[in-house]
Amino acid sequence: MPLAYQDGVREQALYRLIKGFLFIPVCIALFGAALAILALSVDDLKLLTPLFEALGYESISVEGARSVLSTIAGAMMSVISLVYSLTLVVFTLAAGNISPRLLETFASNRTTQITIGLLGATFLYALFVLFVVDDGREVRVSVGFSVVLAAISFFWLVYFVNDVAGRIRVDAEIGRIQSSLRHSIDILLASEPREKPNDRDEIPDLPTTSVTAKRSGYVTLIDSDRLAGFARSCEGFVEVLVLPGTFVIEGMPIAEVRTADDKPDLKDLPQAFRIGKARAPEGDIQFSVHLMVEIALRALSPGINDSYTAISAIDHLSASFARILQRGAPSALLCDDDGTPRVWLNLLEVNDIVSGALRPLRQSARANVLVLDHLIQAIGKMAHVCRQEHLPLLKRQLLDIAMDASQALASKPDRAQIAQQLWSAHRIFLKRTH
Repeated sequence: MPLAYQDGVREQALYRLIKGFLFIPVCIALFGAALAILALSVDDLKLLTPLFEALGYESISVEGARSVLSTIAGAMMSVISLVYSLTLVVFTLAAGNISPRLLETFASNRTTQITIGLLGATFLYALFVLFVVDDGREVRVSVGFSVVLAAISFFWLVYFVNDVAGRIRVDAEIGRIQSSLRHSIDILLASEPREKPNDRDEIPDLPTTSVTAKRSGYVTLIDSDRLAGFARSCEGFVEVLVLPGTFVIEGMPIAEVRTADDKPDLKDLPQAFRIGKARAPEGDIQFSVHLMVEIALRALSPGINDSYTAISAIDHLSASFARILQRGAPSALLCDDDGTPRVWLNLLEVNDIVSGALRPLRQSARANVLVLDHLIQAIGKMAHVCRQEHLPLLKRQLLDIAMDASQALASKPDRAQIAQQLWSAHRIFLKRTH
């Protein structure tokens, strides 16, 4: 089984576990509670008494300890409320000004998760120690740790505010989306065998049994390891019919099992397909592509008319597409360790990925000379680095732009500018083909 697919599945499972405002914040907060127990144990055993005496930290009264701990606990709860409120405000601004689909990535922001967890840890620490403080009990270490945690929380809160300020800058967010997209592309392409024209000839000619979806929703994950294991167990072959991000309806075929067994046991096979209520960025290249396209289209809408945001999205998309165009498409055929074909994954075609993004951009920018000019330049840059077999795909995009511009642009200077840019891009194709 190719290593990249296995790593991708593991990474997607880990991503689903730790995204959102539950798992990481709760783990960090529980660490604060455990630290309180540890600090109280250190106080009871008087392990650091000589050190404190050398530093002049003789003792602290019960009233003083309670005052410090109650102040820290109350302040942490107030700041936690502020952090949640600020996060929701950022969500609202991002959804309205950039894209509603960004909320999926915003909820996975590590800085926000750590901030909530750290504040919760400080609150639980102070609360636990405050609960056990009584007359005659030594709590110098416990109170000292609470002050240190409060100081760390303060400086991390400053960092959180700085991070939030950057999250609502559209150019920075486009860069983050592009990084995520390139990471997904690298997972798909890394160490994978290249697609061959006769790959489908390797599919065995055996009786076929359909596997249907158990419920309706979006396919968020396809576990190729489970599919290959099933294929080995029944000495057969599994052909996947859907892509990650595809919306399936309960009862529709999602895979076909080819095996000599007349009645193979398929009850566990649908578990290899994870179906959710919404699309997820992990494992779905088209999610990030569509998100970038949506940002560009929203920027080009008459109500916003922000051409430079659209240009930024086009630049980053072209960099991501260059990764795909520089490499051959990965093989959809997966074999086991002895080279026996086991699984056919229905992968996206390069033409579908690139054309599916450039087509709506071209249609929306057909009368916008600034964006159209930059789109032509982006296609020319991709033509510089792409493989020879992908040149016709990019040339087709240039021809479509030329046809649209000839109909949408009435100004002669504008038409001349686009024509000059098209000719500059065309010369790149001439150099690559000769």
